Amino acid sequence: MAAIRPSGHDEYAASVATTPADPRSAAADEYIPVVDLAAARAGDAAARHAVAATIDAACRESGFLVVSGHGIDQSLIDEMHRVTVALFEQPDEWKDRWIPPEEAAGLRGIYRRPSYVSALEVATAADLCELFTMSRLGEPGVAATSHLDGAPAGWSAPNIWPDRPADLRAVWLAYYRAMDDLAADLMRLFAIALGLDEHHFDAAIDRHITNLTANHYPPVDGEPLPDQYRKGPHSDWGSLTILYQDGTGGLEVLDRRSGGWVDVPVIEGTFIVNIGDLMATWTNDRWRSTKHRVRVPPPERRAVRRVSIPFFHHPNWDAVIECLPGCAEPGEAPRFAPVTAGEYLLRKVEATYAA
Repeated sequence: MAAIRPSGHDEYAASVATTPADPRSAAADEYIPVVDLAAARAGDAAARHAVAATIDAACRESGFLVVSGHGIDQSLIDEMHRVTVALFEQPDEWKDRWIPPEEAAGLRGIYRRPSYVSALEVATAADLCELFTMSRLGEPGVAATSHLDGAPAGWSAPNIWPDRPADLRAVWLAYYRAMDDLAADLMRLFAIALGLDEHHFDAAIDRHITNLTANHYPPVDGEPLPDQYRKGPHSDWGSLTILYQDGTGGLEVLDRRSGGWVDVPVIEGTFIVNIGDLMATWTNDRWRSTKHRVRVPPPERRAVRRVSIPFFHHPNWDAVIECLPGCAEPGEAPRFAPVTAGEYLLRKVEATYAA
């Protein structure tokens, strides 16, 4: 496996500033639209329906969109980026202190070398990535009110908060709350887009089991293995993902029309939103949970690290995910058997992290 090494913050900041973002090609313009949420957030019903119609078209085609006008304060985004980079700049031996015990099931703490199983259920070489993750379930008192019947004990375990930087927990929790609010409004826009009451999903996400994760892709020394990525091809598991990405680029989405890969644009002040497997199940595949990956950069850019921060919105543990009204033609059987969100998540975690 190619070796990876840490890089200092000053070097990182300079590299991001001088590395051009992926070009917004005609293919990306058509396949991954930019959606301005500002008018919808103002509360006007006609504007919300117009934005929802654009979302519906994007979710039918690629399952990906870029959102602007989201209302998240840029200073909070900047602080989140700062503390996350500072976390990953710490020495490897220090990071090892915050790796969860093997028996932990709830995804907490630092994972230094995650193995990966793709959406095609084909094992690839280990991703050139390390990550830090936490869940609202790991904060005091939350799990007790989250109806986790049948969940392994690890899902109620406390979050693992490293002691550096000192403000890591405070900033992450503030960012989590902001993402939570944005996800709730996106789910309401999703409901409108699907011809449902705006609050249709509220009861399925009021005790959601979402993880907020930071992916750190260190600089790469040497040649990666032939089947190695910074993040291997996969689809996300839940209802939707809200992704912050720094300015380095590298995220690609499978183009269902051609079978090739489309660069996801890097546009300052925006988030990437994509739907996950459970939303595809809910919509009977009317909406697409599309595979995506992070490629290893060409040799001249391998000294550049990358940071992305996905909010993996996942419904309540006991929410039953089954075909929504209007998502199957008359007489058409649903494509998927009903499943609880918790059962599906547990299945995916066991398959992915068993290796």
